[in-house]
Amino acid sequence: MRYVEDLLLQVKLLDDGAIFTRRKDRKPVTPADLERARQLADSEPGVTVADVLRIWPGSKVAQK
Repeated sequence: MRYVEDLLLQVKLLDDGAIFTRRKDRKPVTPADLERARQLADSEPGVTVADVLRIWPGSKVAQK
């Protein structure tokens, strides 16, 4: 499990490719926030979100 943060989001990357994200200001996560979380996850070395979705097409990005 790895953690990635920027000024607004906290993103948790699980070993199976799942992504959990939340806003630091505790407001609801918007679709733009989810896209930013995917970009943060893809910027990390290793398996990317696109790789996981290609290998397991039924995968979902969860929000917390």
